[in-house]
Amino acid sequence: MSPQQHQHHHRSSSSSLTAHQSNSNSTSDDNTNTPPAYTFGLLTDIQHAPIPDGHSFTGNARYYRHAMEAAASAAQHFQEERVNCVVNLGDIIDGKCADVQRWGGEVDTKEETQSNGDKIISVGHDAIDNVLQALSVYSGKILHTYGNHELYNLSRDRLAEKLNIPFTLEDTGDLVGYYTHLIENCNQNNEEHSSSSSMKLRALVLDTYDLCLLDRCPDSSHKRHRAHEILSANNHNYPHEENSPEGLEGTNRRFVAFNGGIDEPQLEWLRCSLEMARENEEKVIVFSHQPIHPDSTWPTCLVWNYDEVLDILRSYKDVIIASFSGHAHKGGYVRDEESGIHFRSVEAILESSPPIKTYAMVDVFEDKLVIRGEGDCLSD
Repeated sequence: MSPQQHQHHHRSSSSSLTAHQSNSNSTSDDNTNTPPAYTFGLLTDIQHAPIPDGHSFTGNARYYRHAMEAAASAAQHFQEERVNCVVNLGDIIDGKCADVQRWGGEVDTKEETQSNGDKIISVGHDAIDNVLQALSVYSGKILHTYGNHELYNLSRDRLAEKLNIPFTLEDTGDLVGYYTHLIENCNQNNEEHSSSSSMKLRALVLDTYDLCLLDRCPDSSHKRHRAHEILSANNHNYPHEENSPEGLEGTNRRFVAFNGGIDEPQLEWLRCSLEMARENEEKVIVFSHQPIHPDSTWPTCLVWNYDEVLDILRSYKDVIIASFSGHAHKGGYVRDEESGIHFRSVEAILESSPPIKTYAMVDVFEDKLVIRGEGDCLSD
């Protein structure tokens, strides 16, 4: 999440991969007889916590318990639709799990030791298990990324266990959670909606908290040291008000401690993965917690080195279809003019009041994407 939020929706011009208006219970006229090659479920910023409803630091209402009910409803819908996979874009639990008594919840006695040596009493373990149980009604593959709120509660090695994120131990000794997954054709075994498409689709999951302060040892972590240097050089409020963008202008507002960046080893992995996808004639959709394109979100939510990432993605415009992200809570969309790649920030589950349940299903056709939004998630 971001303490500041802004909603702005950009509409793309007509192209071979145009976002089409859609209703969750119907498809556009030209798709009636043409089933999608792939369909995946999408949800983000559940931020469940066993505490009463509350508000963000800027006053936005938040529904911590209802968020888990909404996630369960989404999973049931995904199961009924027989989507081939589900992508969780991060922040599955809220940072307030680390101090539930302060926020009106019951204290849990479990103690978590983070990578920096700090010990915190957190109900994050149980909270994340409860959300995963709610999602388990969907029997297929769930691809998880993680955000700042998981790191307020659990260490990366715990997240690896709970979310099945295949963290890489880099030469610096730091864990980083980027990976790739070849998506199986969702309609190959569906007699009602059989697709003849030969498209091969790969999910590429980035770790935008590669370079960050959170859950990095202040004494030994190279990545934490880099994060400290980045914030020191770009935010005069740091370190006393490390999460404040006060006085920063434009995209410089991204240099706050609840964000992060992508280090060179992961950037090189990104290049290699996209090159391999090109050689294998695969199409790619990129997933991350933080948004990558500055016109798809509020500046305070961007990846620190979004420009480096964006340059790489633009170099593979023949491979990449779209990029989906969470973190901002309010939805946003832009079709990058230079590359034609679609960038979509997805609406959060957390801030939809009962009984609204916010999530989406994305239909991937040979020539377009169709986003079927539920609740407060706009259909495109």
